[in-house]
Amino acid sequence: MPSRSLTVWLTDRRNRLNEIETACIGVATGAVPNSIFLEESLRGFVMHLSAHYQGFCRDLYHESTQLCVAAIPIALRSAAQTQFLSQLVLEKSNPSYENIRRDFNRFGFILNVQSMDSAASGFLTDSSHLNDWRNRAAHQAAHPFRGGVPNQLSLTLLQKWRMSCDRLTSLLDKALYDELTRLLGANPW
Repeated sequence: MPSRSLTVWLTDRRNRLNEIETACIGVATGAVPNSIFLEESLRGFVMHLSAHYQGFCRDLYHESTQLCVAAIPIALRSAAQTQFLSQLVLEKSNPSYENIRRDFNRFGFILNVQSMDSAASGFLTDSSHLNDWRNRAAHQAAHPFRGGVPNQLSLTLLQKWRMSCDRLTSLLDKALYDELTRLLGANPW
């Protein structure tokens, strides 16, 4: 059974991304392709994909904190909730694997999705490239990317990044399920 966060990803966030992808396909395959509008549409897709992935990660974090806080004495719940939410990196920074791990480390979890799926390193690389492009789109940056980051956006590339985000949401959901089960002594969802 998936978490509420993954259920929202699967039933709402992915549907919204489907609409954006469909619009990009329409622009890319239009009778008179407009390269500037296509580039802007793809940059918009980058922003939405990154935002929805970050939203999933933040939702999963909040869902996890609520479960942990509910397991401690009532008198300590407010203090614990305050500590869990204090300086939450996912509120203000990109959903990089380092930021996700930093936030979830507050539980004493060691997130290691690479040990869960042999393809996870590729998914994490795609996620990192998505974040690089998100920053370029958001800040209208023109500086060259570090090595390995694609210099041109394409619909095919964004579809690949989207599949990686889909897979990472499932891996993170499973990792948190396992860790919360261990911590709480019961299935969290």
